[in-house]
Amino acid sequence: IFGLGMGWALVGEHFQLYKSTGMFGRSYCMWMSIDPHLLLFAMLPALLTGDAMAIDTAVARRVYRQCIYLAGPGVLFCAFATALFLWWYLPYGWSFLLCLAVGSILAATDPVAVVSLLKELGAPPTLTVQIQ
Repeated sequence: IFGLGMGWALVGEHFQLYKSTGMFGRSYCMWMSIDPHLLLFAMLPALLTGDAMAIDTAVARRVYRQCIYLAGPGVLFCAFATALFLWWYLPYGWSFLLCLAVGSILAATDPVAVVSLLKELGAPPTLTVQIQ
């Protein structure tokens, strides 16, 4: 379904079908011209607040040290390891700072989907809080 949607979007963009589709075309043009920072500042607080309200505080008190280790040194290690891999193995000739930027983007993942899957599968609450 994702591939089909991407295909239709590429065909529509190539032939500029949005100009002749009325209200849908106007909506498409408005969404394509929206500032990405607005989406970031509008969506991210809602996601973080929803996640923060769902955390079991009793479990969070028990596992806060593991959370700090994962969020601090764990992400730093992952970012540097990814940067070293990209710098060493990729044939693009990127500088190490660019590889470090890409590594830091890839190291900090969004846990929303993972947490919802863990809750659905009945994972232990300590694991769910650590991932959150």
